[in-house]
Amino acid sequence: MSAPSIKRRVAFIVTLLVGSVGLSACGYKAPLYIPTPEQQQKLQEREARIQARKAKAAADKKAQKAASDNARASQNPPVPVSDSSDPAIPQ
Repeated sequence: MSAPSIKRRVAFIVTLLVGSVGLSACGYKAPLYIPTPEQQQKLQEREARIQARKAKAAADKKAQKAASDNARASQNPPVPVSDSSDPAIPQ
């Protein structure tokens, strides 16, 4: 008879622990509320500014990479390939 009661106690304790951890996580990142339309608009504007900054940073990085690739290419011009009429090349 003591075995089922121990299993029930363990199950109850585990259930309480899982429930308390789950409830403690609610609102951890930010308070839980429904934003007003004005707050929602501000949040959307903020997200738009963040996305614009990320896009600009990516474009700047791409342009900088292209400029460095062009500079590297101009420093090392391609070696011309000689034609078959060159006497130094055996035929």
